[in-house]
Amino acid sequence: MADRPSPSESPDPSPAQDPQSEIPGLGEQFGRTRNALVGLISAHVNLAKAEFGEIAGQLKRAAAFAGIALLLLFLAGMLVVVGTALFFGEVFFHSVGWGVLLGSELFIGGAALLVLAIIDLGWARAFSSFVVALGIGLAVTGVFAVDWAAVSRNNSGLPGGFVLAVLTGVVVFGLLGAVLGASFGRGAAAAGLVAGVVFGALLGALASAHLGLRVSVALGLAALLLFWPICAAVLVFRHGFDFDKLKDRFMPDQTIATTKETIEWVREQMPLGRKS
Repeated sequence: MADRPSPSESPDPSPAQDPQSEIPGLGEQFGRTRNALVGLISAHVNLAKAEFGEIAGQLKRAAAFAGIALLLLFLAGMLVVVGTALFFGEVFFHSVGWGVLLGSELFIGGAALLVLAIIDLGWARAFSSFVVALGIGLAVTGVFAVDWAAVSRNNSGLPGGFVLAVLTGVVVFGLLGAVLGASFGRGAAAAGLVAGVVFGALLGALASAHLGLRVSVALGLAALLLFWPICAAVLVFRHGFDFDKLKDRFMPDQTIATTKETIEWVREQMPLGRKS
């Protein structure tokens, strides 16, 4: 009882805090709001970066797969084209080499015809050149298909097979060269005759060996594919190459002229233009 503090000695209670002192000020509230907004925006930005990074990785992966797929399709197409050429060479001519030769001539000749079409090769000229090349191919096939030695043996009045084949080649291709050259003038006709004679003599010498019908057809087809783009090029360039005509095909002349007229009209409508 003696140790118990008296009421007079009890500690005073702590003074009551003012509720207004716990409310933050306007600047502090603005700072907190700004920090929260910046944090929210930063979180969204980081999320967007992460998502876009993942999307970019997926796009790279898809692009790589698409590139590999296109490469495989290209290789498959090349395999089909090359394999088809080799297949036909083996089936029709019993040699893959003929497939390689004829396929190469077909692709190179096709590319040359497309380039000539860009310059000035129309359907009429392409068909005319094909007819001429077809005639040369048939002539080559005919010369090689004949067994000149047998013809010489069966006809005692004729010369030997070699001489007969050479003479036939000279006559056939000499006349063919002269006829083709005549469409370009007398000088071209003479040059065509000489070229045809030389070409016919060489073919006749080869044809005297009688390589057989299958090889004859293959040689004729090779001649057709060889001379088709050559004849087309001759038809395109026989009158010279007109650069102005080619430029007119790829220049918007009407648009340029109309634009110039519009500019002149605008100048006339302007005060300075009317004073001048």
